[in-house]
Amino acid sequence: MVAEGAKQPPLMRVLAPPVRWAMHAIQDMQVEGAENLPAGRPIIAVGNHTSHLDGPVAAVALYEAGVIPHTAAKADLFTIPVLGWALRQLGQVPVYRPGVLSTPADGSSLSTLGELSDVIGSGGSVLMFPEATFTRDPEQWPMRAKTGAVRLALEHPEAVVVPFAHWGNEELINKWSGKIDWRAIGCGRTSVRVRFGQPVDLSGFRGRVVTRDLLSEATECLMAAITSELTELRPGVPREPRWDREKNGDPYNKIDARNQARAKNRGTRLRSFGAAGLGCVALAGYYMGRRRK
Repeated sequence: MVAEGAKQPPLMRVLAPPVRWAMHAIQDMQVEGAENLPAGRPIIAVGNHTSHLDGPVAAVALYEAGVIPHTAAKADLFTIPVLGWALRQLGQVPVYRPGVLSTPADGSSLSTLGELSDVIGSGGSVLMFPEATFTRDPEQWPMRAKTGAVRLALEHPEAVVVPFAHWGNEELINKWSGKIDWRAIGCGRTSVRVRFGQPVDLSGFRGRVVTRDLLSEATECLMAAITSELTELRPGVPREPRWDREKNGDPYNKIDARNQARAKNRGTRLRSFGAAGLGCVALAGYYMGRRRK
């Protein structure tokens, strides 16, 4: 239940009940450590990223703990009629990517951080995935992250940085292909656990000259806290050093290229079958016409 006095967008009051029901119906949701989310202060909740369900699951977990979540979503979604309007009404923030047609002239990663900063400055809380995309670690441990969350934390010392981890969404959606395992959907068939940890102390990074090295060090501090929570939810030992796309490569590039090639071939086959079908229909019509004569 949302804490009394929380600034909840009117549309969220309408959509929250069905969204919460849907998330709990899709799989069993178990939330731990909600007491680590302080009341009355802006929160920067940072977690690991493994699938398309991460955002909704984490948002529902925060909402039910009394925190109104403001998330950053792909700017492409904001261009979709009705959906884009709804996202804006819900207080969500677009993430702009270079080279994408939906990115306006004044849209950039800095403008996204600026909007998130405005949310925190007004007393709101934000939900962020520092990795910025699904982890590329083949074993799905958190990879090296971007520095946006730390930049916001250093800019807003009044905000509390709370790390969280989740595990379980991976059984429903394949992050490489996006395919959904429909057989696994349903409360009781699969479960997802969300665990909020103790706030991260970044006081040692404040009051210093902000450099790339400082931001990287502080970001690793966040990712270590997230990884620590994740080790409580899943088996295995985290990779060390952390997976780095620049050094270790991006497995998704090859898989994405293969997926696109398959989609292209599938489209070519469908067009060929369609053309053949039309040809058969035309030929049948021709012979039927001759028989009538």
